[in-house]
Amino acid sequence: MRIAALYDIHGNDRALEAVLKVIENENVDKVIVGGDLAWGPQPKKVIDKLFAYKNEFIFIMGNGDRELFEHYKNQKRVENMVDELNEWCVEQLSTKQLEWLGSFKFSHVEGNNLFIHGSPRSDTEAIRLDTPENEVFEMIKNVNQTVIICGHTHIQFKRDIYAKKVINAGSVGLQSRAKGACWLLIDADKYNLKITKYDFKVAAKEIMLDGCPYKENFADHVENPPYEGP
Repeated sequence: MRIAALYDIHGNDRALEAVLKVIENENVDKVIVGGDLAWGPQPKKVIDKLFAYKNEFIFIMGNGDRELFEHYKNQKRVENMVDELNEWCVEQLSTKQLEWLGSFKFSHVEGNNLFIHGSPRSDTEAIRLDTPENEVFEMIKNVNQTVIICGHTHIQFKRDIYAKKVINAGSVGLQSRAKGACWLLIDADKYNLKITKYDFKVAAKEIMLDGCPYKENFADHVENPPYEGP
């Protein structure tokens, strides 16, 4: 079985489109979307695309999806940047799409693979490239599967932690330490970290036209992915 895992799209329409085109030619049996779909500069374009696959792809809830849904349900006051962007994203999406975002599950098991957004304990707990092994062990020690696939930190890596393997698929839309849309292709027992090139300059220009709060920050991140972490 061939599985494509797409994480942390963060409202980057052109990056998502590029990865979907590649996947169409990869003879993929399943697509698993690992959370944080809409929170970003182009939520409507991204959710319109993914909503069309709601009965085909498997969707896992990221902290961004959960927080956006909670903002929609609770009509939270805008007190900071995150609230402001959540409110703007809510305004771009239909009620049906927002309710769909709130229906995602926390994790998904596929054979010997556990797919989660952050860690098996929390969608906000980060397993990083440099998180000490003893700390990661505490997060994953109760997992029955051997391979844990996560996202959240936007940096691709593979790590062997005691008897388990932890793989971060990276970020499709707001990647760090990579010049392209990052994702994971699983082919039987092979785990291939992929980087799909797309036109960053065009993507940044489109983001600037879409009216998102802090659009300058998003456009700059897309055009000039930061080199963060160890």
